[in-house]
Amino acid sequence: MNLFHGASGFIAIFLCLVLTILLLRHWKVIEAEQSPIFSKLLTSFVLPVFIFSQVANLKVEYSYLFFGAVILISELITGVASWSTAKWVLRLDRPSTGAFILGSTFGSSSQIGNAFLKVVFDNNAAISAMGLVTGQFGIGLPVNVVGPVVAKSFGDSENKNSLFNLVKSIFMNPPTIALILGILWSRLDIPSDIFIVKILFEGLNIISTSMTFLVAVIIGLSLKPIKMKGIWIVLILAAFFQLALQPFITYGIFSLLNEQNEHHQATLFLSAMPATPLAVVFCARYGANAQLASQIVIFTCILSLISIPIVSLFI
Repeated sequence: MNLFHGASGFIAIFLCLVLTILLLRHWKVIEAEQSPIFSKLLTSFVLPVFIFSQVANLKVEYSYLFFGAVILISELITGVASWSTAKWVLRLDRPSTGAFILGSTFGSSSQIGNAFLKVVFDNNAAISAMGLVTGQFGIGLPVNVVGPVVAKSFGDSENKNSLFNLVKSIFMNPPTIALILGILWSRLDIPSDIFIVKILFEGLNIISTSMTFLVAVIIGLSLKPIKMKGIWIVLILAAFFQLALQPFITYGIFSLLNEQNEHHQATLFLSAMPATPLAVVFCARYGANAQLASQIVIFTCILSLISIPIVSLFI
């Protein structure tokens, strides 16, 4: 019962936020043309603040990196499969291909996954810490580094084929810089009870709490009426890759190792999360198909109400 209530509760709240934004659009409180402004605010400020505040306080147990590596393997296989499908089966244009890859490959660990683990495992501190590390290094880091690169490569960004710009986009984007600074801060072992440090991180946490709402705003502003012709097969395949293939690969790896405990279960849950809303953010920022990305995110969120409880039957 915790599983169902946890999944449905978090996803339902997020969908209600998106619905609220759609109503605000209808009432002309905010306009769809403002989406790039919110996207830039999130990717250049709020998301880096969230990453730094989370990583700076982590005491990484290196055994957790193994679970992140398992998710990375499943993401790599899923990413190649989604790219191949978009290019040779669906024959999508470049902006839509970028949105399809991002929506089919990266799950929502920060917005849904970590909070979900707290409910399912009854606020188990060890599982929460493991989930945060695994989610950050297995999902958060890859999507924050690879996401902008994919969106730029398949979007409307100029010089997207330049090797220099590709390397620059990986190492010089704000989320990556925030991650590096967070790791350096954690290594300094600065006491957290110092007044200035406490004030700093309280401020950062306040800023970070706006992330989920900003993501809902961007999705709500990017959504447009769905053209029925040809879109359903795209959504169904994206949901298959994200909600079925990826957790199946993760489950298969653990089965080969013949190991299963709470850490393995938590990792499997993280790999079964719906598509990350950051796919919409990066597509809106760098010129890929943000509308398709938002439709994939909403569609996988709805289907995950069914798929995540099914995943629980295998652990």
